[in-house]
Amino acid sequence: MSDHIQAWDQYVEGLQLGWSFSVSEEDMRTYGKLIGDFNPVHTDVAFAKIKGFDAPLIYGMLLSGQMSRLIGQELPDKHAILTGVRIDFIQPGYAGDALRFDAELTTKSDSSGGLEFKCRITRADQLLCRGKVMAVWKK
Repeated sequence: MSDHIQAWDQYVEGLQLGWSFSVSEEDMRTYGKLIGDFNPVHTDVAFAKIKGFDAPLIYGMLLSGQMSRLIGQELPDKHAILTGVRIDFIQPGYAGDALRFDAELTTKSDSSGGLEFKCRITRADQLLCRGKVMAVWKK
């Protein structure tokens, strides 16, 4: 873990960050209301089961929100600005699941200040989604 990164030279390829999290049913309701997405695959147990799922699916953008958290909150120096996200959804996640977010800094560009992280979200070591997060570091 990177305790209090304060300078560009402390960002090194291979840097790893991670944390546990979960999404509650209340989080799901709040998010649905906030963005106006009431698709029954996210809100209705019976509908989700008809579609072959165990329960309503966590909104994908709630999962990708952990990528924003990485850049905006978990890099303690606050000099990184999110510039892009790419995410692939592999398996569904459900409210109440014990989830894990892990990221590794794979690219650091001294010339542009660019940072690229490889990320993954898992449940009990089962891959739910993977992606990349791009940021630029500006002091």
